[in-house]
Amino acid sequence: MSTSPIPPGGGRTFGPGMRAKIEFGQSDDFAMFESALPPTWDGPPPHVHRIYDEAFYVLDGNVVFTIDGTTTDCPAGSVVFVPRGATHGFGNPAPRPARILVITSPGAMQLVESLNDLAVQGGVPDVEAMAALFAAHQSEISAPAAR
Repeated sequence: MSTSPIPPGGGRTFGPGMRAKIEFGQSDDFAMFESALPPTWDGPPPHVHRIYDEAFYVLDGNVVFTIDGTTTDCPAGSVVFVPRGATHGFGNPAPRPARILVITSPGAMQLVESLNDLAVQGGVPDVEAMAALFAAHQSEISAPAAR
């Protein structure tokens, strides 16, 4: 287990624009990663986690979050808490990049990393493969991705 401070820009890179800040395995209770959201990115499909809570801190830009049908524009400095069981999604509709810090359960970070691995293997992952990964993490896609 590492207890050393992580410098700016530090942490293990995974997926496009993502850096692990607190790895799964360092804590049984939470993990943390930074994510760069590309301009005009729709984000992940609406989904729900049955056993994971997530908190998002908007570092740069504006990120739009939808939680249980309510959509909110969140500028830099905003904090969004998504409790387990809430249907949610987020994206960056702006023409410039945004960055978020995600504090979550270790399993949720593993899900994000696995989804990125799936996307790298075959470009855009197929819906069935994504659904299987979500199910393996006691999560589910709530609606098909609008692409």
